[in-house]
This record gives sequence, structure tokens and C-alpha cells, in this order.
Amino acid sequence: EYFYRTHCTLEPRVPESKIERLRLQGCIQIVRNASLDAILRLDKNRWQQCCHLYLSPMKLFHREKGKASLPPLIILHGLWGASDNWLQVAEILSTNFHVLLPDFRNHGHSPHADVHTYPALAEDICEWIESLHLKTPLFIAGHSMGGKCLMHILLKYPSIATKAAIIDIAPKKYEQTEEHRQIIQFLKQFSFIKGESRAQLHQRIRKELKDERICQILLKNIDKRENGFRWRINVTTILESIQALMTWENCTKRCKEPTLFIRGELSEYIQTNDVFTIKSLFPQAEFITINGAGHWIHAQQP
Repeated sequence: EYFYRTHCTLEPRVPESKIERLRLQGCIQIVRNASLDAILRLDKNRWQQCCHLYLSPMKLFHREKGKASLPPLIILHGLWGASDNWLQVAEILSTNFHVLLPDFRNHGHSPHADVHTYPALAEDICEWIESLHLKTPLFIAGHSMGGKCLMHILLKYPSIATKAAIIDIAPKKYEQTEEHRQIIQFLKQFSFIKGESRAQLHQRIRKELKDERICQILLKNIDKRENGFRWRINVTTILESIQALMTWENCTKRCKEPTLFIRGELSEYIQTNDVFTIKSLFPQAEFITINGAGHWIHAQQP
């Protein structure tokens, strides 16, 4: 009873959970009240417009710290970041946890895709967690974009984690920060020069961008291949998706599991008037503030 709109073929035995995940990722359109026979009798030209649907999940790259016998703790990174941003924190926590650090799609060493929405990111993480067969209790933390992704997960699958921590982000729409604007403007106009060395590349980036923190974000996203340098992040898709990543869709669901919201003392990402909204979605939310930290808590106060 399912017809796949793009990049697809008929797979009537696909589990309902997989159908829902693919629909959320914008891969399929569900046609209801249509019999299997009716779909099979579709016009030949229309049928030929369809092709194979790849049902295997996005195979996310991840790093691990700590013994597998310890309780699993997943940490989700932010926009422009990657798993290695959290290695210092993971090392500290590895005494008590088996820490797992995935790269989101279009970031780090994970595959690229044309869709970069919170529902797609959330389902990537859920499928990745399922594939690892992790022991319980499971703990999950997410920073910035990773925190928004985690909120999506918790509101849809409240019991997925025993405890969760949202790091310096709230369920609301944000305006682009000056840091984001500088990165976006730079990525739009920057191009790699064939044959230049890494030192020359670094010098050129630092000449155009005076902020060392932004330089470091970009330098960590550069990969060397046989034919030259390239961006690790999927620049095209992320730039096209930036507005969607700044927004938050109203949600009527609730997560009643214990959820900790961590904010940086010097950060403006979680305001006092955000507490009411957070509590309406996460009734058991608790709050702590990290003194001396801005938005990049893991780097400033690990």
C-alpha cells in the first residue's frame, strides 16, 4: 500500500518503522487508501520514473572512549563540529562511562546527504543507536545543533534514554549569530587553490578571518585528498539548510524523563524566559550554569 515518490521501487514488506523514518527524511510519500494491485497497475511511464530505494540506514562514523562494559554515554556535537571536538571531555568521562561520539551526516567522517533537517538527523541517530545494541541504562547529551536534535529524539521517543542533557540550547527559533554569519559568508566565497600547501591554506584563511576561534572551526573541517584539499562538511547542503536549523517547530508532545539543561554563564543561548517553554516540553527539566563558560562549554570549561 505504499508508493515511493522519488529514488524508489515498491517494497510492500518494509517495516512501518522504516517507512516512517524515510517519510520524515523526505524520501517517500505515503499514498493511503490504495490497494497493492492498483499501484502495480500504474502507468508504465510513471513507474519507470522510479528507481531503487536504499533502505540501509546512514552509516554514521563514531569514536569511542572507555570500556564497553561501562554504561554507554552518547554525546552529539554541534553545527560545523565533529566527534573529535568532544574527545577531551570523553577522556575525562571514560572512567565511568563508555563514551560514544558520532559524527552527524554532512559532518566529520560521516556520509553526505542532500537533506539536513532535525527529523533526518534524529532518525540517523536512532538507527545508529539501534545498530549498536547498547546496554541500558543509556545516557545521551547534545550540544547546540546536537542538543536540538536530542530534543527532537526525546519528544518522539521519550524512553530512549535513562537520563539526557541538553547543552546550551533551547527549543526555540534563533537568529544567526555573528560567528555563524562570518562562517557562512566565508564558505560562500572561498575556494581551494590547486597545489597550495596546508601552511599556505592556513595562512590564507587567517588573512581573511581575524577571529582565531572561527579559523579553528574551519581548519578542522578541511580534509586532504590526492587531488587537493576539500571540506569535510557538506557545504552546499548545510548552507541550504541553515534557516531550518535555526528554527524550532511547535510541538505538542512531552518528555517526562529526567532532563538536564546546561547553560554557559557567558552564553545568551538559554535565557531566563526560555525556562517556561522548556518546562512545558520537559516537565522534569533541571538547570545548571557553568561559571566562566560561553556557548562552547566543552572547550572553555571541560
